[in-house]
Amino acid sequence: MRKLILFGCAWSLLSVPMGLQAQEFWSGVKNTTSSISRSGDISVGYARLRNNATINAAVFEHVSEEGDFYIRARAAAADLQGNLILNDNGGNVGIGTNNPQAKLAVNGNILAKEVKVKTDITVPDYVFEPDYELPALADIEAYAKEHKHLPEIPSAADIARDGLDLAEMNLLLLKKVEELTLHLIEHEKKYRGLRSYIQLMENQLLNAIEHREIN
Repeated sequence: MRKLILFGCAWSLLSVPMGLQAQEFWSGVKNTTSSISRSGDISVGYARLRNNATINAAVFEHVSEEGDFYIRARAAAADLQGNLILNDNGGNVGIGTNNPQAKLAVNGNILAKEVKVKTDITVPDYVFEPDYELPALADIEAYAKEHKHLPEIPSAADIARDGLDLAEMNLLLLKKVEELTLHLIEHEKKYRGLRSYIQLMENQLLNAIEHREIN
């Protein structure tokens, strides 16, 4: 009798058209956009996907008091790599904030082994061009006394208000280092010229003293 029942169940499954074997399941009221109603939650272990109607947001969360929550891209083979794509159609990603104002906004520290910034800002190698007008040190001194920061460099108030653009600031600092290098090179040339002149005067003075002693 048991074999007959099992045979009947198997025959019933095989007799269902292939197009009807894939079933949909839902909680709440079925709608045209989701097999599982937006009014219901999906839970797999300690992971839960739910809707927050108050802020019009879908929430994917770890509901256990302990443990880690992983979101990863798994490749088909060990030697392949899978990418984790977030918001490729637009919008921002926030970590530690629910109001990200940039593509990636982090309200906290970032620890990384390497950070690269791609930028279209012109690298200030033009400082070394022959026609570049090097600012005079006297002008820089006057500007710093009045504004309390170097020319072109944002002030402390500007950075406190707008934040610090790493790419722009690094290139501005590079420009100042290059200008300072040119000033040092120029002063080194003047110093060598002055040393040569002093040595010439010393030699002439010694020659004059020796000539007078001989006479």
